[in-house]
Parts: sequence; structure tokens; C-alpha cells
Amino acid sequence: MRNLTPVLLLTLAKMIGAPPIQAQVRPDIFSFSGGPGGQREQLFNLMIQYIDADVVKTHCDMTMGMITGYHIHSDWDFLPFHRTYLEGMEDFLIAQGHPEFVPLPSWNPKIHAPDEFEHGGPNLDGIDPDCGSPCTAGGPTSACDIPMNWDPQNDRADYPALNRPGLCDWNMEPSFPDPSNMGNCCPNGLSRKIETPYHDNTHVWMGDPDNNQFTPNGVMSYFRSPAAPIFWIWHAYVDDIWKEWEEYCPDVALPPVDLYMKDTPKVVESERDRGEEPNIDTDPMWLSEDIWVHNQINDGGADQEHQNPDHHTEGGTNFVYVRVRNRGYEASAPGVPLRLYWAKAATALAWPSFWNGSITDPALMGEEIQAGHVLPSIPAGGSHIEVFEWNAPNPADYNAVGTNPIFWANEPWHFCLLARIETETTAPFGMTFPETADLNGNVNQNNNIIWKNISVIDIAGMAGGGGGWADDKLVGASVLTGDAWGHGGRFNLVFKNPDHYKGNPVTAEAEVRVTLDQPLWEAWQASGGQMENMSISREDRHQLIVTGSPAKLRNIYYPAGKRWLAHVSFNFLAKQLSGQPLFDFDFIQTDESERAVGGERYHVIVPGKEGFYADAGPDKNVSPNTAVNLSAYTVDEAAIYNWYDPQGELIYTGKDMTVSPEITSKYKLEVIAESDGVKDYDEVEVKVKEHEVTNIAPNPATGNTIITYRLTNATSAYLILTMPYSGVNNQYILNVANDQVQLNVNDLPPGTYSLILVVDGIPSDVDQITIL
Repeated sequence: MRNLTPVLLLTLAKMIGAPPIQAQVRPDIFSFSGGPGGQREQLFNLMIQYIDADVVKTHCDMTMGMITGYHIHSDWDFLPFHRTYLEGMEDFLIAQGHPEFVPLPSWNPKIHAPDEFEHGGPNLDGIDPDCGSPCTAGGPTSACDIPMNWDPQNDRADYPALNRPGLCDWNMEPSFPDPSNMGNCCPNGLSRKIETPYHDNTHVWMGDPDNNQFTPNGVMSYFRSPAAPIFWIWHAYVDDIWKEWEEYCPDVALPPVDLYMKDTPKVVESERDRGEEPNIDTDPMWLSEDIWVHNQINDGGADQEHQNPDHHTEGGTNFVYVRVRNRGYEASAPGVPLRLYWAKAATALAWPSFWNGSITDPALMGEEIQAGHVLPSIPAGGSHIEVFEWNAPNPADYNAVGTNPIFWANEPWHFCLLARIETETTAPFGMTFPETADLNGNVNQNNNIIWKNISVIDIAGMAGGGGGWADDKLVGASVLTGDAWGHGGRFNLVFKNPDHYKGNPVTAEAEVRVTLDQPLWEAWQASGGQMENMSISREDRHQLIVTGSPAKLRNIYYPAGKRWLAHVSFNFLAKQLSGQPLFDFDFIQTDESERAVGGERYHVIVPGKEGFYADAGPDKNVSPNTAVNLSAYTVDEAAIYNWYDPQGELIYTGKDMTVSPEITSKYKLEVIAESDGVKDYDEVEVKVKEHEVTNIAPNPATGNTIITYRLTNATSAYLILTMPYSGVNNQYILNVANDQVQLNVNDLPPGTYSLILVVDGIPSDVDQITIL
């Protein structure tokens, strides 16, 4: 019988009325050893490590669109969401060195739950302590402390639709994410048949410790249920029903073995990467989390945080990890080639010339990394992490590419990575869709290719680097833009916060600047200088500031084969720092039809630090063209102090500056921390007096004194001479056509008086006179 095809087995089952045979893609939890120190206890403890407040929140906040409009229990989302949710746990288990637990074992709720899952955990109740973390649809936190029914006795045999041959009577409906029917649209679809009542009843009955089915209150009856590790192995069983449908029902196109790698990391959103060809995800194709780099230590993939690759001058290497998954229902054969390539980071990359070592001008622009890797057998539903070693090229090799030092200082121009499962079974290299020079299209259409183009901007880690000028601190990275296909054309450069972004966008906390290399600036200007949500910051440095999202430089014409550098930098604003540690920002190149051809993601890491305040000192009042000193207060770290005139032009770098304005003017102070580029601004106003007392002579006075004054377009003016508690409050009318008046102070008591100039009814200046 082993050699019979799934379709023939199904046909025979229907003919002879044989009982259903569930697909065994996932091992039964009871096939693992139990008891203290056994495999089930080990798995439970690993799962408790993975489950945290964010993992629980992902499930409960997104239930039935409570926050974002995604309906993870809708007919479209229910099955694929929970499969990708399980994959997060499985990726963690692989990273911890436990491939024996991947695919995640399943638990049939007809059987009493494993004792290790009932009594494990810090509170010996089978529930993670993060259960009580806040989430929108989470139900009462008291449910986290209430025992559950660990023997729900829910048998799928009670629901003929969930057993073959009845299982094959249902189709996946809807077949594509459609906002008009994202809810419970399809009562006869496979998703609805599995979810209601079978899946739902298990949750209700497990959350009902009294087993009366009327007052469920345990954690499994609410959307915080992933806090209980039993949730995961129960949903593994639910997922296996779907996998059984994929394996045995003849209308399903899933092959027995389907090796693939994920293009995009989304779990919750409806347009997530499920391995379909083409990919239904509309996000950028260069963000794969199934490929990552550690630049010094090989940990086997335990830590999956991506780092920028380094050039090692005295030994050492980078370790590149590539994760390959098998979404089929049979183990793959060993020996399948896995190939890895690098290219200098660019928003325009063609296949294969930019990756295979054929471009060497002005330096090697890409090639294969450590050829000869082949994959082991990967079980159905399982995954494997392959490790490559690579010493990235010397950044000094690329000094001739840009015309400005910011484009090569301190290695701010990183690398793209491309991983490919290459076989010769069907189309060339085993790709379902024949490849073209359009790399973005190749990755979108074939699940055997993944692409990563991410620059990690560690704000604290870039201390001492960045910037090409003594008065600035650019913390960011460069990328090539332009025509990679040799036909020239017009393109748009787009700078934006990512779609589906969760958290505070970087544009709310940082000044995002774009610096263009000189030929790119000239090409943009020659193409009309069109821009949206951007303003020119420093024209002499070809620099712009992003003022909104998306920001665009439009309609730039690139001659055939021309590519020029752009640099994106992030200066966080001290007063805006929220404490959020991570931000993402996208730089995308689109063609004239607004279709993305490539791009770069900036992953920005912000250190926790106390903000500082720029202080330009108090406002000043001066006479026209009179020199006045402006002095910035010193912040508590090494910093750059820049002063800008009212037109926004940089006029001085340093703490103290002297100005002699002719008219009232505001000067802006910019303070930039040298350690991380964090900055703050302040303004000081130098008010030039329109009306003033310019001289008093003699002063002190004993008889007569002459007051010299200056009036500007005045219609009336007078002086007030007053001294507190003296009873003196004399007024002297002024001739607005003159500029001085003589006062007789002989009869006034001695003392120090205030002399107030009032112009058109408004006090305009004050001085002092001493009478002897």
C-alpha cells in the first residue's frame, strides 16, 4: 500500500467504506517520552520560554479584527494564520537545537491532555505567567488563574465532514483575500467546517472546569489561550486536518515535497507569505527573515537577529544562516543544492549579472558565497538551517563609486543577499515560473528564492562614524539606485514608513535626511526636481529632509546602465524620544507605473538614553547693527553646536557666536550629540529696537541733561521720569521730528530714576539716570 498514490487511496476508501486514516505529518505528542526529565516535559519547558506577552498579544489583539481589521478567525484567515503562528514556535525550537520537535507534535482532544502540559510551568497549572498581560480581546485576567478541563473528550469522528471522504467535499473558501468577504463568508468552506463547531467546542470545553458547558471561564475559552502550551499542540492537530486535506484531496495542487523559504515575515496580516506561487503578499520581496547574518560568532542560528556583515582583516568570518522549510507532506530527499549570493546593496538589481561575479567595474559587485552546499532530508512540515561562512569585501574597494566621502566612510554601504534552492526537476533550476532579469518578479513568483536587503542602523554602534563634515553627524547607510537592466528609463525614489507598521513610525521621532551623490542630484534636477513630502535642507550638500510619508523624488531619468548612490540617515530628536527601541523605514525604487523594482529597508536600533535640551539662551534687545554675543548652554556630552540664520543657512559652528543684525532676527541653534547623532533645536530672537533712548549726557546729572533718542515712523512720543516711593512721575512730550530733548532736573530729589520712552502709547525702551 505504500506505493499507492493518495488519490488512489482516497478512491479505494470511498469504494469500500474504509475508516479514515489521518495524515501523520505531525507526530503524536504521546510518541515522545513522558515523566520527569522526559521529552514531553522538555518540550513544555521550551514552549514556556517562547511564550511571552508579545506572543499572547499577537493572537488576542488580532482576534476578529479587534484592532487592525484582520480577522484571524475568519474563513480566510483561520487556517493559514494558525499555521504561520505555529511556525514561529517551530522556528524557535529549531534555533534552540531541537529539530526533533519540528514539526510541532499534535494532541487529539479526545484523549486526556499529557500530564506535563496540565501541571507544568512556574505555577504548576500548565499556563505561562504572561497570560495576564493586557490585550484587547483577552477576556478577564482572572481566567489565567482558573483550572481548566484537561479532558474535553472532543472527537473529530463526531463530525463526518472532518473525516475522509467527507473532508474532500469542502474547498478553501474564499480563495483569495478580499476585503468584501473577510469575515465568515463561506459556511460550506473547509475553514468553517474545521472551526465550527469542532475547533470552537474544544476551546469552550477546555475552558469549562466544571464540564457543564454553560459557564466557560478557563484561559482556553478566551483569546489569551496561547498562554497555555496545550493550545499549541492542540492547534497542531487542527493544522494536521488541513494538511490531510492537502495530501489526500485530489483538487489540491500541493506536491508531496515542497521546499520553500519565506519572503516576508508577517504572521497576522491576511496577505501573508504561505508559500504560494506567486506570493500573495504585496509587501516588498527583499525582507526575508529566513536569511540572516552574524558577523562574528556561529551560534547555529539560535539568535536570529540580523547583523550587518563585516570585512574581517585579521581572521574571522561572517556566518550567514538560511532557513529552508518543507510545506509538503513527505520528507524531502537529501542532496538538494542550496546556493547563496551577495551583491552590493542597491534598489535596482537584475538577475543574474549582479550576483554571479560578472560585474567587476569599479570593483566586484557580487558573487556566489561558499558554493557546494546541499540540504539534508527535511521532514514534512519541518525546517532546516544551513550555515554559510563569508568574509565580506573590503569597503575600501568601493571608494571610487561615490563623489562624496559620506558614501564610503565607516562602511555605511552594505550588502544584499539572495538564497536559492536550485534543482533541475522542472523549469530551469526547479523554478515554477521561468526567471527573467526582473529579480523582484522572480522572488515574488517562486518560493525557492529569498532576498534580503536590510541595513541595520545601530545608533549607538555607529559612534565615531557617519557624516562627511565637521558640522554634521549622519547616521545611516548608502544604497545604489538606477537602471540595472541596461535600457535606461525614468524611476521614482520613495521613502516611507512600512505598510502594516506597528509602533511609533521613525518619522515621528527622528529627522530623516536623504543625501544624493552629485550625479544623482544633477539627474533629479535635470528631470524637473519633482518631489513630494520633502524639502531641500542643504542644496550645497545635495541633501533633503523627509517631511511626510510617503516622500518621493519623482521622474528621475537614468541613462542605460547608470546607477548612483543615495544615503538615508536618522537623527533622533531628543525631545521626541519615546523609549521605543526599534524602527523600520523603507527606501523603494519604482518604475513609471509605480511598480516596485527593488528597495532597501533600514532597521534602526535606538539606545535607551536620557534626552538633552538645546538652549540658545535668552532673547536679546539691541540697537541696529550692534554686535551681540549668542551663547549656547553646554549639554552633558560631546556635541556639535550649529547656528543657522533666519533663512536657514548654517552660519557658524561652535558654542558662542556674535551677530550684528540690522533688523529683528531669529537664530536657530542645533545641538548634535557626537555619540549617536541625537539632536535638539532651540531658537533665540535678537530684537532690534525700533525706538530707543540712545544717550543721556551728562549722567549723573545735577541741573540739565540732554536725552538723545531714535524714533522710527512714530506719530507721538514722550518720556516718563519716575522713581519708586519718591512721588516723582514727570512726563515730557517729544518732538517726533527731532532726536534729542533737554531736561531740567535741578528741582528733583537726588536718586536713581527710570527713564521710559513711550511711542504711540506703547512703552518701547527704558534707561536709567542718576540725579545728584
